[in-house]
Parts: sequence; structure tokens; C-alpha cells
Amino acid sequence: MSTASPLVWFGSAAAVAAILLLRRAWGLPRRSAAQNGAAWALLLVAAALGIAGNGAWGAAIVSLFAMGTAALLLVHAAATARAGKARASDRKAHILPEAGEPRRIGRRITTFAITVPLALIASLLVALGARALAALAGWADADSNALALLLLPLVWGMLAFVLLMLPSRRAQFVWLALPAAASLGLIWGLIWIGGAA
Repeated sequence: MSTASPLVWFGSAAAVAAILLLRRAWGLPRRSAAQNGAAWALLLVAAALGIAGNGAWGAAIVSLFAMGTAALLLVHAAATARAGKARASDRKAHILPEAGEPRRIGRRITTFAITVPLALIASLLVALGARALAALAGWADADSNALALLLLPLVWGMLAFVLLMLPSRRAQFVWLALPAAASLGLIWGLIWIGGAA
């Protein structure tokens, strides 16, 4: 495809703005759920604009702008970061406990189970619900399948991010259950409507 739709360029600009907003939110002294959420929502809008403009090609262009912006921010951070004076921790990426700390293996396994397989299942249900809605709206099978395939990793990444930021297990299970239950209800409703028709 030689030219991109104006929607793709708007989506690309939104993707750049989303990455910049996400970087700003991560640089704050205290975590801001509102700014993080706004950045991820803007990134989702950018992806939707790219898809609406030129389908998979538009999504690829928007993704390249987002990844390019993130790469430039990383290069800038690496070039301007000063070496720390404090001794590095023995802990490797917060995986290994310091000497004398409890290992909390059960908590770690539970966190993994929530953010990987359970979040994947919830994301798959959301993607299948979106695919069912697209089919109901008259989209071709290939477009509906592509939408589901694009949504699955995007929703999974965002859901895993949110789950890791939540302070309690109860909140994590609520965040898992809400999209899964809504998507299951949507899918069953569409099956029932199709069976009734």
C-alpha cells in the first residue's frame, strides 16, 4: 500500500503522545494510576485509528512510531544517566531475596499465575468477544480474526500491567473477573441471539 490514510497519521501522533505521557508518568516521584491509565488508553486509541485507517498495515505503522519513540527515550536515558554511587543490590531484578529475607515462594507463584495464565484467559475472552461483535457488525472473517489476534497481546499486556500495580489480591481478582465475565456474557448473548434467529 503506497499511501497511508489520515487516520493512520493521527494514530501515529497519538502513539507518540501516549509513549511520552507514559514516560512522564513513570518518571513521577509517586505512581499515578490516572496518568498511566490515560497513556495506555491513548495507545489503544492510536492502535484503533491505525486499524481503522489501513487495517494491519495501519496498525504496523502506528506500532513503529510507538516503538521508535520508546527506543529514542531509552537511548536518551542511557546517554544522560549518571552512574550510581550506591553499591548494587545482590537481588537480581527483585527475583532473589536479600540475605535474611523470606522467600515468599507462594506469593510469587500466585502472582505469576494471576498475571500470566489467568490474565491470558481473560484477554482471550475479550478478544473473542470483540471478534464476535465484529462478525455481528458484518466484518469479513479474516478481519474479525485479525482484530482478535491484534487485541489479545494488547489486552494481555495492559491487563498484566494493571494487575502488577494493584496492591491487593482481591483487587487483582476483580480486575480479572470483570472483563472475563463481560466477554463471556457477550459471547453467550450473541450465541443465544444467533440460535434464536
